[in-house]
Amino acid sequence: MRKFTDVFHSKTITDTFRSGMKKAVCAFVLALSVFALTACGEPEEVKAAKTATLEQNGVTMKMIFDARGDRVTRLTQESSISLEGYTEDQLAELDSAVEAAQAAYSAIEGVEYSAEKGDGYLTETIVIPTDEDTLKTVIGQGLLPVDDEDLTQLSLDATVENLESAGWTVE
Repeated sequence: MRKFTDVFHSKTITDTFRSGMKKAVCAFVLALSVFALTACGEPEEVKAAKTATLEQNGVTMKMIFDARGDRVTRLTQESSISLEGYTEDQLAELDSAVEAAQAAYSAIEGVEYSAEKGDGYLTETIVIPTDEDTLKTVIGQGLLPVDDEDLTQLSLDATVENLESAGWTVE
């Protein structure tokens, strides 16, 4: 026959074992949850996920898209214009256009614009972060041509499809 203290002692050992198992199971479930949430998180940003190029009438345009999954996070446009054959009047017009572009783009927070002349070329670089506010601003000012003026994000796949159908080469 068992004594009361034996029963009490065996319950305590069992309770301690169960408590330890509960803690171990909770720790395991917590670790698994953290892993699952990390795995289900937003994809990492890929720099230069796609690059589109178009050469036309002495102008080479390149658009470089940074993306997180199908969402474009930043658009960089590099244009190189051959100045060969331009008259003084045409160069003056080009300078005016660059000044106007500089004013328009620099007025938008986060957007970068630069233009440099050298070796018979004008090289223009525009960097546009594609967060919702910046997109609305550049679209509203007509600086980024899109079909839907209420656009809140750029789809990489749809953009690539549109550029390819317009004759751009996409890598």
